[in-house]
Amino acid sequence: MKKYYELHEEFWQGLIEKGHVSWDKESEKDLLLRERNSILLKYLNGRKFYNALDLGCGSGSQSFYLSSLGINCTGIDISQTAINEGKRLANKLDMHIEFVCGDACDFNLDKKFDLITDSCLLHCLVLEKDRSKFFDRIKAHLTKDGKTFIYTMITDEGVNPFDELDYFHFDKDGILWSEGPDRFDVDWTIINNKKYFPHRRVYSLEKQKEEIITNGFKILSDEVLISDDCRNKTYVAWIE
Repeated sequence: MKKYYELHEEFWQGLIEKGHVSWDKESEKDLLLRERNSILLKYLNGRKFYNALDLGCGSGSQSFYLSSLGINCTGIDISQTAINEGKRLANKLDMHIEFVCGDACDFNLDKKFDLITDSCLLHCLVLEKDRSKFFDRIKAHLTKDGKTFIYTMITDEGVNPFDELDYFHFDKDGILWSEGPDRFDVDWTIINNKKYFPHRRVYSLEKQKEEIITNGFKILSDEVLISDDCRNKTYVAWIE
């Protein structure tokens, strides 16, 4: 049986089959232009970083951006399809990225990085044990003075940001459960007589800060980004 986040492989296969090169469906020429990269640049603040680890890199949108800044970058993702696409793009763009297919909750690259970035991965880790492993792997691979960039979904306390989508169930613990096809070989959970798999974990701002601190990190700077329709919120944190 697969881990719930291994379902990203099937989603990536669908994206590639439809001709997309990234999760957000940018064109190849727009790979480096996503908003998250401009936010990341602000936190880099002109400081020189030498090597970066991009967690949940997908096909490498953020990895390519880091490389364009002169940083040696390694990207890791659970999806072999995404990693293969990243390698193809790197070859086409003549950029050197080390792409690794692996589990961001369970890996050892036997080296450390002065910058580790979260490519919208944290909210894809639903179970507390997996999120704890995620932070543990960061600590194991971060240099003494290294920094980590977190970019993750949040919501207001007691507010369901998915209330208009009837195939989701959002519970009081911040877990977003999703219906899906029977072919998904995952551990299903029955809620209100419907079958769901764990899809996302979306904490309140206070809970998200608490989790970061509890896992042994110090928040140096942070902000909350709000979508134009005010429904979606993203927490950005620069931590060490």
